[in-house]
Amino acid sequence: MRKTRVGIADDHPFVLLGVEHILQSCVDIKTCFRSESIAELLDLLVEVPVDVLLCDYEFEGDPQADGLNLLDRIQRVAPATQVVFLSAHCSTYIVSAALNAGAAGFIGKGREGIQNLATAIRSVRSGIVYLPDSLANKMMSTMGHVAENNASLSALSEKEATVVRMICDGMSIRAIAKRLKRSPKTVSNQKNAGMKKLGVKNDVELVTIVREWN
Repeated sequence: MRKTRVGIADDHPFVLLGVEHILQSCVDIKTCFRSESIAELLDLLVEVPVDVLLCDYEFEGDPQADGLNLLDRIQRVAPATQVVFLSAHCSTYIVSAALNAGAAGFIGKGREGIQNLATAIRSVRSGIVYLPDSLANKMMSTMGHVAENNASLSALSEKEATVVRMICDGMSIRAIAKRLKRSPKTVSNQKNAGMKKLGVKNDVELVTIVREWN
């Protein structure tokens, strides 16, 4: 049986060495390369094709370092490679957005995530999206909250719904006010009214609900 070819990418050398060390004892996994920069990573993915890429979600010093932008670039040069993100920040919004964009898994850089690297690789190689138990439970809890609030989505007025969608597209209150020709105070009030109707307390919960709505 052919070994699963794996690449590792992280801008912290100690993380690269640690991950590679953990995978050395896995007879069914072969580490083909490790990379400390996005530019080098994209070149290596073309030169040394891999089945699974364990990749940091954010690279310091890169103007387009966020995971979603990086995932898009990876998929362009290596569409067959399954990407499992590693990150110290595992908010449900970030994880949900990454999986929706096509990531095959998401692992925290804590003990649980690192100890299950081989399991993650084997899972995604078999076509199963991988999340550690703690992260999966966190996602389920958030989705349960979304489900409880879904019935109230229709309660938003047309103006509130427009503002909420634009907030979730990353626009600021000031930018929305300019686009809609409303005052910033009016836009802020409509946002707050929409959040109250949806039963959310912050922008992360708001984005999660609207993504499910869409």
